[in-house]
Parts: sequence; structure tokens; C-alpha cells
Amino acid sequence: MLNRIAKFSDDLLQFVLFSNMYIAVCAVIMCQTTAYLFRFTLPVYFLSFIFMGTLGSYSLHWYLTDSSGDYSNRGRWNQHHKTTLLLLFICTSGLGLWLLNYLRPFLLDLLPVVFLTFLYTAPKIDWRIFNILRRIAVLKSVYLALVWTYVTAAIPLIVAKPFELPGWVFIGIWLLNRFLFIYSIALWFDYRDRAIDRQSKWLTMASMLPENQIRWFFYSIIVCFGLTVVSLYEQGLHTWTIICLSVPMILLGLTAQRMATQPSDYIYYIYFDGLLMLSGVLLTCFPS
Repeated sequence: MLNRIAKFSDDLLQFVLFSNMYIAVCAVIMCQTTAYLFRFTLPVYFLSFIFMGTLGSYSLHWYLTDSSGDYSNRGRWNQHHKTTLLLLFICTSGLGLWLLNYLRPFLLDLLPVVFLTFLYTAPKIDWRIFNILRRIAVLKSVYLALVWTYVTAAIPLIVAKPFELPGWVFIGIWLLNRFLFIYSIALWFDYRDRAIDRQSKWLTMASMLPENQIRWFFYSIIVCFGLTVVSLYEQGLHTWTIICLSVPMILLGLTAQRMATQPSDYIYYIYFDGLLMLSGVLLTCFPS
């Protein structure tokens, strides 16, 4: 009986993580973090669209990923659940198009996200026109961090249109803060995949730099992030909000190098991805 419960729990955990539902929830909570910070409410249709869009785009990405030689937990799950990933992509695409009907005033803001998200996955498609994108994959994580910043920090402001914007300086600092944090996490995913990226010639910062330079590059990101936190405090954010925004980066700085040496997919997809939504969880559970 206990063995069955343990197996069911493990299967459920793998489904939530590797079907990309977990990262989709992270995206929604990150949008809510922006809403909390600027004190407005996001429409349910928009949050649903973000969930469906994230789930669908990641499902397509992993469906197109060749996992035949990947014996990690994620690799084996992907290889055995290609049909599930394809169905998730098809279903979420249909639901996403339906939700766009309720977000028509913002189509010009949302449709570029669909295109930009596709460009991230496009190099996975073995067509000559898309293979060209592999030559500039050094910008892969920067590009991904920019898209995530736009989706979770910029678009919520466009959709909600709060009555009183705090000013473009405040907004600019917030966007930079989010970009630096998201990129710092993406960097460690690149660090994990650096050997594979070198073989496939998908160069990234982590695959190009030696070990000590990666470490110093990461520290420089933390310093820049700290400067944005100080700037946000000077712009009038409450001390508790500043603490909540800082905790994930502090945890990342203290644990990233040790965690990154662990082979477990659970560490990456629970811990590193979980840091993305930690600020939102803290602000929701313990509001100032």
C-alpha cells in the first residue's frame, strides 16, 4: 500500500512538473506580483491566457526536444509522454485563442508575445530557416529573460491600466529588477546544460565562460540586482515588500553553486523555478 502511494505521489509530481503546469503557475503568480506591487487587479481572462500560453509554449518546446538519449527524470518522462505534450499544446492553443476573444483590446500587445515565444522554440524545428537561429543561441537565455519580463512585469501594466502609474522611472527599475532576477536563474539552467550546448554548438554564456568567470558573472548580476532593490526602496516601496523581493535572490546567491552540481531534475524544476514565484507567494501570504 505504501509503495503504491509513493509511486502515485511520484507520478503526480512528475506530471505537474514535466507537463509544465508548475512553471505556468509560476508565470501567473509573477503577474500577480506586479499587480500587488502597483496595487491593481488583473482580469481573470488575462491570467488564464498567461497560464494557457505558458503551458502550451513549454509543451511544444519539450515535444520538439529530442529526449531519446536523455536518461534524466525529465528526459525519460518526455520520451514516454510525447502524445501528452502534443495534446496539451493543441488544447491550450485552442483555449488561448478563445481567451483572446475577451482580450481583443490588447491584441497588439499580446500577439507579439506569441510570436516571440515561438522564436525561442523555433531552433528545435529542423528546417533550414530555423537552423539559422542556432547561430545566435548565445542570446537564448537573455532572450528568454526578456520575454518573461515583458509577459510578467510589463503586460500586466498595459492590461490593467491603473489609474495612477507611479512614473516611468519606477516602472523602468522594476522591469530591470525582474530581468536581472529571471536571467540569473536562467544562467544556472545553462550551466547545467553547458556540456550539451558545447557539443551542439548552441553557445551560451555558461558554455563559453570558464568556471570562475561564470561565478563572477553571476555575482555581478547580484550586485546589479541589489542596486535596483535600493532604487525601488528609494522610490517608496515598503520595507517588507523589499524583503520579499530580495529573499529569492539571496537564496539563489547562497545556494546556486551547490544546487547546480546536483543531477536531480527536481532541484531545478522545483527549487530554481519555484524561486520565480517566491516573492509573490510571500507577499500574498504575509501582506504588508
